[in-house]
Amino acid sequence: MRQAFEMIKALNYKLRMFGIPIDGPAQVYGDNNSVILNSSVPESTLKKKHHSVNYNYVRECVAAGIGLVIKVDTNENLADLFTKVLDKVKRRAIVTKILR
Repeated sequence: MRQAFEMIKALNYKLRMFGIPIDGPAQVYGDNNSVILNSSVPESTLKKKHHSVNYNYVRECVAAGIGLVIKVDTNENLADLFTKVLDKVKRRAIVTKILR
């Protein structure tokens, strides 16, 4: 998640340098409830230091309006096509959504 927000910040900077206006925050989708909760709720506690550092960076970006972390249902997650082994029915449903 941190890497995604670093790329978003870099892309925003490059677009501003070209004179292209940015309307609103970028949307980052995820299907893991704990990741979304930890990155958007500042009161959540993290036990490991490297988790704390990464999530604090994401929280700062969300607070600054650079991006939003949005929950996507597992059945509608288009990234599953590239990251998981899917059965024929689910694979066809996701491909159909992409090609529409």
